[in-house]
Amino acid sequence: MIRTTRRNALMGALAVPTVAGLAQWRWRHGDATLLLYDDSLAAGLRFAAAGAERGGQGRAIAGDRVRFGREALAQRPALVAGVSRHADFILLADVAREHGYRPAATIYGRARQCAGHECQPGWQGVGRMARMAGGSWVEALADYAAKPGEAAGRALGGLVAGPVDSGLVLGWVLAPR
Repeated sequence: MIRTTRRNALMGALAVPTVAGLAQWRWRHGDATLLLYDDSLAAGLRFAAAGAERGGQGRAIAGDRVRFGREALAQRPALVAGVSRHADFILLADVAREHGYRPAATIYGRARQCAGHECQPGWQGVGRMARMAGGSWVEALADYAAKPGEAAGRALGGLVAGPVDSGLVLGWVLAPR
């Protein structure tokens, strides 16, 4: 017998639209994902740890952001996800545009909650997952980004969020055009 909670069942239902289009996505773009994080943020460290648990390749954002972004995107990953401050996101998204990527989803996290999100058509499921994960939105994003074709049940199953960062923390996804 499989035991589930109402929350887990709802999360599974919300993840279906996001996961449904991934077969075509992988055929066109491949499987390689890149997880970028600000290691001075508690949320960034949680993102890196959650991504590493799922086998994702994490990389701390360091040095000149433009040079860093160009080096990271030279690998042409199929998906780039990150957790950072707003200024780093702006710079990295600008570099990503030069390399043929676009911001697909942006998640606004504040004080152990997903405060809001902006998602492009086809990416709304990422925002729904983050909002439903509540204080575990960072882990939910890492879970999705590290293994985009798998159900995001582990991170969404009621993890307790770690320390809180002061101010706004962004989670984001960059995808090829």
